[in-house]
Amino acid sequence: MKRLMILCLMIGGLFALQAQTTKATPYKGTGAEIQFDKLTVDFGTLKVGDVKTVTITFTNIGKKPLILDDVISSCDCTTVDWSKQPIMPGKKGTIKATYTAKHTGLISKRLTVLSNANTDRVILQLKGEVK
Repeated sequence: MKRLMILCLMIGGLFALQAQTTKATPYKGTGAEIQFDKLTVDFGTLKVGDVKTVTITFTNIGKKPLILDDVISSCDCTTVDWSKQPIMPGKKGTIKATYTAKHTGLISKRLTVLSNANTDRVILQLKGEVK
């Protein structure tokens, strides 16, 4: 019994020593990085039935090509189109959002931008008021 306990302590000690000497490899990312000219777009005041289109510009400030995987709208009242080709370092791309005012009230919509950038998820805000 005593030998079994000593053996367990030795094995546990080896695991503890191994855990201390193993270093985690830091995440270096893809090398692409996205920077938006603005994160919030204010449509101002609209009327029911109005259609408002805005173009949001972004830049690849990284060192590798930037690829937008998807741009997801928080509602079916907003459609999006974006640059599908890789954006080379230092170059710009665009996201075009078209909002159709269907109901009165405050506008607070999100566009979720998914990409291969180190910051792989960015939320853009669309706001305004429909009267």
